[in-house]
Parts: sequence; structure tokens; C-alpha cells
Amino acid sequence: MNAAYIDTILSAVQAPLDEPRFYERVFSAVTREQRSARARDGDNLKRVCAEEYDDLSRRLDYTLIQESVAVRNVLRTRRLANLLISDKGEVNSTVLGHVITQLKANMYSLGPNRQHDSRRHAHIIKVLTLLSNKELILLLKRIGKPHAHPQADQIIRDTLQLPQNTTVTDAHTRRAVLAAWLCFLRQSVGSCFATAPAIIVHDEQPELFLTDLQELLTTGRLKRTFGGVEYSVPLSVSWGAGDLRKTVLLSKDGADNDIAFWYSPGLLYALESVALIDKEAQGKDKVSLAQSLIEKSFPEWNDRHPYVLTSAEEVLKKILMQHQHITQQDLDDYAHRPQGMIHTSLLIQVSPVGSGMGGKGEACATFYNLLEKASNAFKALADNALLKAWEFTLASFSETKSEFTRWNLYSSLGLGPDDPGGIGQCLFNVLKQKLDQTNQKVKDLQIEYEQVYAHLKMLESRMRHTDKDSSWVQAEYQSKVNEFHTFEEVRNKAHAKAELFANLFDMLITKYDQLFPMYFQEVYDADLHEVTVGPYDDSPAGFRLLYKHGRGNTAQWSKIKTPDEFVDALSKFFISTESEIDALAGVEKIKEDLSDIITAITTHVRSKEFLESAFYRMAKAHNTPAIAHPLENLNKIAIKPWAYTSGGTMGTLVSSYYRREQKPTEVARWVENPMELFVFFVDTLKKIPYKSMEDFLKEPNKSMLMHSPTHAFLLKPGFQHFRETWQNEAFTYTWLRDNFVHKGERFLNNIGLDQYSLDWLIERLTLSVPHNYRPYFKKTFSRLHGPMAPYDFRDYLENTMEQERGLHYQGQPVLPTEEIDRLLYTSLPFFPKAQLKERLDAIFGKLNLSPTLISSLSEIWEKSSSRYIQSAVFSANDLLNIALAFLTIAYGQTSLSVDYHQAVFQAAQELGYTLPKAVLFADTNWTKDFFAFLVSPGTGMLELWRTDALGREAAPMASWKQWLNGTRKEAMWGLYAAPYEYTPALPQYNPTNRPISRLM
Repeated sequence: MNAAYIDTILSAVQAPLDEPRFYERVFSAVTREQRSARARDGDNLKRVCAEEYDDLSRRLDYTLIQESVAVRNVLRTRRLANLLISDKGEVNSTVLGHVITQLKANMYSLGPNRQHDSRRHAHIIKVLTLLSNKELILLLKRIGKPHAHPQADQIIRDTLQLPQNTTVTDAHTRRAVLAAWLCFLRQSVGSCFATAPAIIVHDEQPELFLTDLQELLTTGRLKRTFGGVEYSVPLSVSWGAGDLRKTVLLSKDGADNDIAFWYSPGLLYALESVALIDKEAQGKDKVSLAQSLIEKSFPEWNDRHPYVLTSAEEVLKKILMQHQHITQQDLDDYAHRPQGMIHTSLLIQVSPVGSGMGGKGEACATFYNLLEKASNAFKALADNALLKAWEFTLASFSETKSEFTRWNLYSSLGLGPDDPGGIGQCLFNVLKQKLDQTNQKVKDLQIEYEQVYAHLKMLESRMRHTDKDSSWVQAEYQSKVNEFHTFEEVRNKAHAKAELFANLFDMLITKYDQLFPMYFQEVYDADLHEVTVGPYDDSPAGFRLLYKHGRGNTAQWSKIKTPDEFVDALSKFFISTESEIDALAGVEKIKEDLSDIITAITTHVRSKEFLESAFYRMAKAHNTPAIAHPLENLNKIAIKPWAYTSGGTMGTLVSSYYRREQKPTEVARWVENPMELFVFFVDTLKKIPYKSMEDFLKEPNKSMLMHSPTHAFLLKPGFQHFRETWQNEAFTYTWLRDNFVHKGERFLNNIGLDQYSLDWLIERLTLSVPHNYRPYFKKTFSRLHGPMAPYDFRDYLENTMEQERGLHYQGQPVLPTEEIDRLLYTSLPFFPKAQLKERLDAIFGKLNLSPTLISSLSEIWEKSSSRYIQSAVFSANDLLNIALAFLTIAYGQTSLSVDYHQAVFQAAQELGYTLPKAVLFADTNWTKDFFAFLVSPGTGMLELWRTDALGREAAPMASWKQWLNGTRKEAMWGLYAAPYEYTPALPQYNPTNRPISRLM
């Protein structure tokens, strides 16, 4: 790279090498130069494949609400899908090869934190390469637009960000499907039990993934039949909340730059979607207006507290409530309006002003319409709607129950005759009353019957003993005979009716047991959020009751969200099924009584007694404390008749989805320490037949299902360092100790933190402390003196914060020990600035660079090192960042076909410039993280951490301590050790356009 170009970039950067944002500024400067050059080039496909989304990414990383890596992936895959599928719905094979070539040439970005993009780019290239497979192209072509399913149409629009009035076509649908296939699938909170197997299907079983989408978009449901039973789950019309509910600590004075929420691209897009911000306005003007809208919408903004704890969802709600001039009470009143005003179409139909609730009602309806539109715009920036809807549809297979008695709904109904306040008790009492009335009638008829019989016998006697008035007697006798037969017939009918009433309870309950699953279904609901947990503890999955209205079209099914909707659905059920009850054998004798019985039931389910007793029955069934006055305390109850939380059973999902009558083979145990867990994984893999493990050696990214006590994720037996642990015959514990643990311990024992290193660490750690505590934190730890071992430094900070009351925030130390460990891991070892050039040269020397590049790198050093460098020491992370920044300038490109993130880190590790390698063994399913075992620089012990794909950035899984120290022996770690059990047979390609069946 010529000297003029280097001067241009360094002039734009205006920062010395020790400036933390030097690397970021270099990347942005090169991106701007590259963008100008590509604009002149005119190759649109090249621009799409090499687009860095730099400005957008910096704002996303600045606000910390949505992950920039996810946004880049969604935007790139959407643009590629639009380019590769023509308006006729055909794959554009003429440009496919060029796209793949450009993607490979720009596969690895050199930018900060862009190591997370690499595997997403690899997945895109893999999918596009598979499009040369004629059978997969045929599968894609068979997918057409949804049939009579407006919610599915809306999912397509949300996936492609189409205008609301767009009529969905086959081409749109195939673009959405391709975008979903290209997009990288990551987990939402509470769905790990579904995400883990879904990732395997999406990434490793494309035929099955495409067949699922064809079936979903054609029929609105997925079906699996095995063991003689059909299991069907409807398309999830929700694609989750994304990052809408992510907690944000909003600084009122903007002192903390990392929480200046009004810079959030997602928020700005959401406000643009509802015309509260002009799309054509300048960026600064948009930010200023967003800040103004937020400040006006929060009544507490002017109080003395410096922060507001909120979320994107709450911010949007408050802004739109302010815009519509409504209050929370108005929304509550609207939610409890008469049922006749509720419309079930996709969009809320607003009643004319002046009718019903009048102007407030219209404003509330408009509010919900705008909120949905804004929320979807926010989510669509980082999520693929169709992909998430498919994932959440799979989640419903985790709660498949063939018997109604196992349903959550069943527990709430109280169908037993002795269940207080239940339907069974109501039915039993009504039938008993009917039976008593009928028995009394039978008794009265029997008396009259016997009286007529006696009179009849008397007339017979007179007829035998006298001829006088015989004609009159005979006439009276005949009259009494007729009367006798009438009474006998009426009595017998009443007796038969009494017998029917006596047996009707069991008959009706049995029939209703059969009918309830036909009219109701319990499915996974991504929008259900009843329990709040930490960011690395999966919240219980939410399942919600659907009312089917007796219809087969899943688009017409309704979610039940409130007590009113619950009792309304039950009432409709009993009324709708009256005709089927009428058809029961013998019931035709009591049609009028049956109407009375059903009326009594429908009246009872609308009573307060039934609803309150339903909550008590739920508490008893789930062994949870009963809440007094449940209808007034719904927010305190996690398990409701129409919505409940569950851990989500991955074993059930795998069995149902892959049509297996048995649960998958699992090896499980509890552990007392991380080493025990490490040994358990390795020994389990050693016991699996080697032939079954060959595929993992050929395809290192191939996955096995596994779980911790709270989280389902993906084991990666083929990962480079992990495969070494199970491919040897040595005693596992000894091999791990000698080849891994002891190496890490020796490396850390040779590190001493001098005064400059300690000052550097305190300066960086201060930035992670809440703003108001920073001066005292810095003052408290300004007197540290080296040399000090890393774990001694960490212990000193931890103990001091425990003792200093001025360093506590809400009862906890102002700085978590995990943050100390994280910084130590990325920073060690430190080195004096005099060694910087030597270390850079050593790294570059291991990269097999051309002489021209080496010369450019030397010139970059000469020009950049002349600027004043204040730092006395540099960290390992500084070294890596500077090396990558220099390479970016030297190449004059932001993305290449060589993975320099990995190459630079590996070279530094081999040279001893970073901590020893971590053993990555699993994909967490989370946005960026893997699980790894490493020797912690904060404790000097083997620990379980989460890391990036390189093992360069990491943090301890401190919140999982209870699952690793043996205190919870009932909590098991498990591995599904027979991968063939969750691998489908090859699909049978169907020449028709009907859903394709799969054998398993």
C-alpha cells in the first residue's frame, strides 16, 4: 500500500496506538475509502457481499441493545435472497456463481469483533453451494404462497420488510424461505430446548428444514405420526420479542455513553415505521427527536434519580401512549370492553368514533396497531421472522400429550364430581337434581299407576260377577285399561330417563374428554414472559392455550390471554358441542333437559367461584403455593389455566419431531467440579463406537445434543482441541491434567503484575463501575503496588469491595468478579511499550505475508509510532488489535479470503503473547458464545467459561456455580449419545405439490 494511502488513513484516525478506539477508527477509515472505490466500480453484487454496515454496527455496539453481528447477518441474507430469487420465483443461477465467488473473497472481515461473522458467512456459502443440488432447488420451487392464512402472509412481509399492503406471491415466499435458510439461527430466551435441535435441522438437515416450511406454509401446521397417534402443532404466528424486553439502564444526563438509548438503530427504525420520525431526516436530527420523545414520555424523567430502568418495549409503549393521548387506565378499560367489540382479524378493526368506547376506544385500537408495527420493525432488524416462527413451531412438540388428562387445562377444569367449584361438581349437582326430580316423578307415577291398577282389578271383578250394567262397566273398564297403559308408558319413560341421568355423568365426562382436544390445544408461546431470570439462565418456556373454534384452519384459532377469554372459550365450547352430545346413544330422550344442563355449565364457568377454584386446582396439581384472591393477583401467578411455564422437554421434542416412540438415548450425571464435568464429556465420547464418531471428524461443526441442568445446547466433538481429548487411549483425568491444566497453571505462575499493569487494570475496570461510584472506586484502589500475581490481585479487589460499604450498589459489590476475570483473560500478559514493535514483527513473521505487505507494515509502524504513546504497558488484547489494524491498512481492504482474526490470535498464542488455548467444546446457542474449559487467570483453577469462536474473548459462567460444585445432586448434565436417533431418513421427494412425507 502506497505512502499516500497510509497517510490518508492515519490522518483520518487521529489517534495514537494506545488509544482504545485506534483499531475501530482505522477500520472505519478504510471502510469509507473502500466504499468510495466500490461505488465507482458499479458491481452491485460485490457491494452486497462485501458490505460492512460499519456506521450501523458502531451505533448498535454503542447502545448495546441489539447485537450488531445478528443485524449484519439478517440484512445480508435478506438482500441476497432478494437478489437470488427472481420476480418469477426462480433461482437466478446466472449470478449464483458470482455471488459465491465474491462471498469467499470477502469471507473474513478484519473489523473489531468481526470474528463472530465468520461462521455466519461460512453458513451462507454452504447454503448457496447446496443450491446446485437439483433436489433442493426442486424443494424450494415447490414452496408457494400461504393459502388462506393472513398471519403467515404477515410473517413473509416481516421477513422481507415488505409494505403492509403488499400481496404476497410465490416469489416473495421463496425469498423469505431462502432468507430463513441463509440466516444464522440463534436462541431467544426460554427456547433452548427447541433451538438446539432446530439448529441441527437448519444447519445439517436442509431437506427436512425446507420440507417443514413447505408444510407450514401450505397447511398452517406440522404433523408427525408415530405409535399410531398423530401429533399436530400449528404455525407459531409469533416470532418472539427479540430484544424488545432487554433491560436498559437509561442515563438521564447521558453521562454513560453505553446507555444513550436514543442512538439505537432499532428504536429509530421503529419510530420511523409509525411516522414519528421522518425517514429522510439527517441522522443527528433523528437522534435528537428520539431523545425528546423519550424524555416527554417518562413522567419520572424530572425526578432526582439519575437513571431509568426500562426496555425498548416500554419506551415504545410510553411514546405511543403519549402520541395517542391515552393512559394505562384507558388501555385497561379497552382490554375489558364487551366481547362483542373484540375483532379477531389480523389487524384491529376500529369502531367508528362515538360508538362503543368512543374516541378513547379508537385511540387505544390505533395504539395497539402502531405498537405492533413499531415492535416488528425493531425486531426485524436483528431477527428473521420466518426462521423464528418455524423454531417456535417446533417448540410445541416438546409438550405433546396424547391423553387429555395430562394437559394443563384438564387440571383447571375440575371434571371430578368432588372437585369444589369445578365443572364436574356443577354437572354432578345438576344431574343429581334432575335425577331427584325424575325419581320423584317416577314415584308419583308409580302411586297413580298402582291406584289405576287397583281400580282396574275392581272393574274386572264386577264384570265377572254381574251382568247388570255390563255395557257401562265394560266401557269404564276399557277407559281404565287405556289409562293404565298410558301411566305405565309414562312411568317407564320416566324410569328410563332416571336411569339415563344416573349414568349420564360418566358418559358426558368421557365425551368431553374426547372433544376438548378437538377444540383446544396447548402450544409454545414465544410472547409469554411470566418469570424473569438472569441472562445466562434460561427462563421457563411459556405454553398457551388456543381455542380452535371447531375449525381446521389454524389461521382462525385464537390465543387465550385473559380470564374473560378463557371463560368465553369454555362457554363457546359447551354450546358448540351440544349437537355432538345430542348424538350420543339414548340422549335424544332428554333433549330439553340437556339444554338445561349445558346452560347450567356455561353459567357456572362464567362464575367467580369456578375461576378462583381453577387457580386453586392448578396450584395443587403443580405443587405450588395457592395465592389468595387469585383474580386480583394474576401477576403473581405463573401457572394459569390458559398459560403456564415449563422447562420444555427436549427429549419429548426430539422423539415427536423425529417420530420415535422412545425417548432419545441419554447419558447423564451430576458433577462436583469442572474437571469432573470435563472428564464426563470425554469419557462419554470415548465409549461411543468410533464409526459413529467419524462424521464429527470429517465435519468439525457437526453437533450432538446435550444439556446442563438449565440449558440445552450443542456439543461439538469435532472441534480442533476438543477432539484431541477423546481420540487418545490415555486415562482421561491424567491426560487432561498434564496436557492442559498444568500448562495453564505454569503460564499464570510466571506472570507478575507490576505497578504499570495494575494501574492499567484499575483504569479499565473503573469504566465498568456505575458512574456515581467511579471516583471512590478509583481512589480506593489507587494505592496498589506490584508485583502481584493475577489471582492475588483479583482476591484483593473482591475482599476490599466486600468490606467497603461505599463500594456496594443495591447490596452487591459495584464490580462483579466475573468482570475482573474477563479483563484479566483478555489482557494477560502485559508487556512494556518498548517491546511492541518486536512483538508485532514476530506475529507478522508467522503469517506468511508477502514482502510487499511486510514493507507496508513497516511503513505503517514508522508513521503511527511517531505519535505520542502515553501507555507504559500494552495488554495482549492491545497487541492483537494493533496487529489487525495494521493489516487492514496494509491490505486497504476490510474483508479478505484469509481469516486473520484466527491467524493473528493463533500466532500470538504460539509465541506466548496471550494466555494458553482454551478447549472449546460446545455451541451455547446464544448469539456469539461457545462453552470452553480453561484455567482461570482470576483463580488459577480449571473453570467453565463462555468464549467467542476463537477463545480470544471470554467470561466465567459464574451463575452456574451451583451446577458445578455438587450442591445440587438432583441437577443432571446430559448428552444424547446416539446421534442417529435425531437424524432423519432421506426424504421421499414427492412429484406433486402436496406436503412431502418423511420416513423415520
